[in-house]
Amino acid sequence: MIEFFINRKSTNPVLRLELILDGRYDYKKSLIDNAIQDSNVYFSMKDHETDVYKIIDAPAKIRLMDDSGCEERYVLEYSWNERDTRYPGIFDGYFEIKFNGNIKQESVEFPTGNLIVPIQEELRIYVK
Repeated sequence: MIEFFINRKSTNPVLRLELILDGRYDYKKSLIDNAIQDSNVYFSMKDHETDVYKIIDAPAKIRLMDDSGCEERYVLEYSWNERDTRYPGIFDGYFEIKFNGNIKQESVEFPTGNLIVPIQEELRIYVK
């Protein structure tokens, strides 16, 4: 489980999660990179106990990591608003990448649809 802590009524630190592409996509890595550039990213967060959403589909960002070396790696980021952290509690969060499918290339299929992140580990957010 990934745990993130933020103080009540705070807007810092920015929530950052590295986007991990699993081994199934290695052979199509360049295709994924192109599709990511033609996508929209959103963040949602719901109360852990009640499942009531506090944030639904708020715009987020996807950035190329500065120190990615030879391999392109991406970070998902959400910048908090003060209203997001107004009340203390424990929340479950996730990012959603919506691939637009606008990239066209002969004989190449780019991903379309939605990808919920994180897939392997839950994101637990603690507003203190």
